[in-house]
Amino acid sequence: MGKKDRHLPRTAFVTLRDLPGTRVLFWVVDDCPYCGGRHLHVAGNLRTADPGESLGEYPAPCDPARTYDLAIPPRPKKKQGKDVRRRERREGKRQDWDE
Repeated sequence: MGKKDRHLPRTAFVTLRDLPGTRVLFWVVDDCPYCGGRHLHVAGNLRTADPGESLGEYPAPCDPARTYDLAIPPRPKKKQGKDVRRRERREGKRQDWDE
């Protein structure tokens, strides 16, 4: 890590959870990029707030001098071999019918 990277905010992936028995939503950072711990950030009210608006740059609770960027984790990529397996399965069925 170079010197320039030290001052840039790191990305922290979050999940949206609600507090049972209330209408409060929280963004939960399971793995803090600085300390590895779990942190909570208020996302708003369950009925009126848009939780996406509360994403962005926040100070880390473990070290308020450092900031991180709250972001939703990327979706996993689809497997590439699914179509190939389907074609092979269809070809196998056709060969059984031809016999």
